[in-house]
Amino acid sequence: MIQTIKELGDFKSNYENQGNARSPVLSIVVQNPNKDGNCPKVLMAVFEKVSEKDTIKFNYKEIRVEDFSKDKILKYLYRKKAPQGPDFTLSSKITEVDKFFKNKIESWVEKYKSTNNMFINSLCNAVERSKDSIKKDLETKYREVKSQLKKNEGCLFTVGIIQDEDIKYIGDFEDFRVLLIENVKEDYREIAQKGHICSVCGERKDEVYGNSINKVFKFYTLDKPGYIAGGFDKFNAWKNAPVCFECTLKLEEGKKFMDEFLKYKMGGQQYYLIPKFIFGLEEEKKDIVKTFFKCTLNPEKNVPDFESIKRISNDEKEILEVLVGNLKDILTYNFLFFKVKKEKFEITCLIEDVLPSRISTIYKTKREVESFEIFKNVKVGKNKYMNIEFTFDVFRKFVPSINSFLEIVDKTFKKVKFNSDLLFSWFMERIRESYMKQEVLEAFLSFLFFKRLGVLFEENYEQKGGKIMNELKEKIEEFFNKFPDIFYTPSHKTVFLLGVLTQELLKIQFKDRGSTPFRKHLKNLKMKEEDFKRLFPQIQNKLEEYKKNKNYYRDLESLISLYFIESGKNWKINTDELNFYFVLGMNLSDEISNYLKIKEEVENE
Repeated sequence: MIQTIKELGDFKSNYENQGNARSPVLSIVVQNPNKDGNCPKVLMAVFEKVSEKDTIKFNYKEIRVEDFSKDKILKYLYRKKAPQGPDFTLSSKITEVDKFFKNKIESWVEKYKSTNNMFINSLCNAVERSKDSIKKDLETKYREVKSQLKKNEGCLFTVGIIQDEDIKYIGDFEDFRVLLIENVKEDYREIAQKGHICSVCGERKDEVYGNSINKVFKFYTLDKPGYIAGGFDKFNAWKNAPVCFECTLKLEEGKKFMDEFLKYKMGGQQYYLIPKFIFGLEEEKKDIVKTFFKCTLNPEKNVPDFESIKRISNDEKEILEVLVGNLKDILTYNFLFFKVKKEKFEITCLIEDVLPSRISTIYKTKREVESFEIFKNVKVGKNKYMNIEFTFDVFRKFVPSINSFLEIVDKTFKKVKFNSDLLFSWFMERIRESYMKQEVLEAFLSFLFFKRLGVLFEENYEQKGGKIMNELKEKIEEFFNKFPDIFYTPSHKTVFLLGVLTQELLKIQFKDRGSTPFRKHLKNLKMKEEDFKRLFPQIQNKLEEYKKNKNYYRDLESLISLYFIESGKNWKINTDELNFYFVLGMNLSDEISNYLKIKEEVENE
């Protein structure tokens, strides 16, 4: 995976720096202080440059306020370092002014005021000489700006220099650019080895570092002895994963790209979508890379019908269907699910080497199962209708734990089969609490999705009894034949239709009494085979009591009786599965009546 992320950083760097004369190194080491949108303002300490013979002098002028600009990221030259010490340059995020100025600015000046670089040395002296004025002006401006910002928003502090009547930023000066790159190298040199082979590119380099991966990815740690090759000495960690400076930067760029453009959510869990390009024809590979970055860097602009694409999660940024639709199987995808707690990065699931063709199959199946009429324009509230769609976020609410959810996601993408009994137990645990039609149909759609996708073990239920046919049965068989992989035994059909009849009785009771006392006979949807057989005559008796047992109800009872005969004894279907089909029938009673074209007849009784 590390190799894959390094290649991703390499591709991105080459893609973005085509025709750019400036070295891509700087664009990698510089960070965006406003990447989360919480640093919209910049407070700039402006100095005027005055040249005197062979010396350079700077005079402090003022604090200026400007809006953050993405086009000036390389000019700000921001890169975060230790929370309690100075950052890599004089650009730093402001917290509380006194504390910020002491920890970030004064400590940086103290560190570099004795440098041999005349430019930086003179600027440090100017800051030190005018620190009281700078801090006073900064407090005033920060207070004014802070009152206009939202609670979680802050400001970036940086330095500007007036030169030839023009304002320049520290990133405009070669002295600061070189200093930043050297400081980054020095930061990695804490654990280093000379003349060794890089574990990422495989080449012998003048210098490799043992803490590169640790600094880029927080899931790799060097603070526990068990993680270090050679024993307890942290400085032997270069033996674990030696990485050269060039590969370190590419890893950092790959991670940066993942954070900005390839981080999504599914089922409430964050994940990275990491492409892995397979070796193939070089020209074809270049076209694929270009298409991939074009879609991910600016999907709203470069993805046709961006608002209407299908998604398997509730994340509106997800463009997975577009990526697999445009790209061939010369790349695979890794899905890296993770959680971050107190800045600790923990991988919760890694699904590797998923081909675009497999993802295309998942989307094709999603479209197929969502096309059935029973999932369209479903009433979910008073005067509120919606189409029921499958996403893993919808499925997640039925799953009791995130680990179980990720296990199903993993098996779905890898086409590893699992037992449907697990699904029915999860579905029924939630349905028993609500009886909501929306949730029943969402569960049915999820079951249908996994069934059609071929990731459920096939159940070999024994087919009992002969086929008895009449006109009404021919009609209902037309409905069942739309879902041959769902209604595949007479027993499943029996309990489904029994659910339809039960719901009709409950509607009659509610209309007559304003309550549904018969619901107590349903045993909180934990009925077994003998319970369903006992329930059937009880429903018939109640319909007789209400003087409604005629026409449609008698035809439906005859139909159920035929399926009971075909089902025989000992169905060998687990309780949750039986009750799921039963409650599905309850929630589709109106649709079945419409399908059988008998609703009008019932309403006119």
